[in-house]
Amino acid sequence: MIQLRESVLKVVAYFDLFNYPVTLEEIRHFLDQPVHGDVLPAALKSLLDKQLLWQHGQYYSCKNDPQLVERRKQGNQMAVKQLKKAMRVGRVLSWFPYVRGVGISGSLSKNIAYKGSDLDFFIITAANRLWIARFFLFLLAKTVKFFVRRHFFCLNYYVDEQALEIEEQNIFTAIETITLLPACGREGFQNFFSSNQWVSEYLPNGSFRKLPAKDMSRSIIKRVMEWGMNNGMGDRLDNWLMERFSAHWKVQRTLNKFTSHNVPLGAFVSEKHICKPMPHYYQQRILGMFQEKIDQIQAQYTLVAD
Repeated sequence: MIQLRESVLKVVAYFDLFNYPVTLEEIRHFLDQPVHGDVLPAALKSLLDKQLLWQHGQYYSCKNDPQLVERRKQGNQMAVKQLKKAMRVGRVLSWFPYVRGVGISGSLSKNIAYKGSDLDFFIITAANRLWIARFFLFLLAKTVKFFVRRHFFCLNYYVDEQALEIEEQNIFTAIETITLLPACGREGFQNFFSSNQWVSEYLPNGSFRKLPAKDMSRSIIKRVMEWGMNNGMGDRLDNWLMERFSAHWKVQRTLNKFTSHNVPLGAFVSEKHICKPMPHYYQQRILGMFQEKIDQIQAQYTLVAD
């Protein structure tokens, strides 16, 4: 029971970093050990009695703050509308050459959205054509920004069919992977989830999200464009685009400018089969904050237990 209580505290503490109270079923889903029967409610009651956790309605938090619950409810309500919008955008993204899967990531994949928040997408591309796909989607994003005057969607994480397994394997990437919501590309995400079974080592009670009912339809225009680049010229173009994007980001990193997440501009890993944010910024910051939170809670837990 002691080990289970510690696991429960870890789940609540992780989401507490984002001021996000969680339900009993969410705690069960994100536990780092298998759990069966009614032992989880008993563990929660023990933690509530010790005032290590607080409950407001069906939600649990490390903070005794009812406003966090109201904030979550408002975010969940807005997410309903944003998810519909994200699904529509995802379908548009799937029209572009070499895109094989589009998934909704970030806070929206966890059913939370706020006014002005962006739509984050995870892109699976055809093997050896990641940078061509990224270039076309980059043009789309710039066109949208020109007419709308702001970015409302972010396309920061790309993998191609040769690099589906997530390299960094930790609690942060496990949660991001298991909450990833496929919008388009049944086969692409079926292969992606099969390549990331390591997630069950961190989240043994969790399960991947439901696959799209159908695979992506490939229009005549998309097929013709891909046919025209499925050759040596396409190979050289993909490599050239990778070099150009990499050089651009290298220059950006020297400007000492930062994003809204306090991450340097241009902080991207740019390899042949993957394009993603550098993990030693935002990801490592979250993991560091999580460890600090766990250390604080464990010290408090030991004090209460004594």
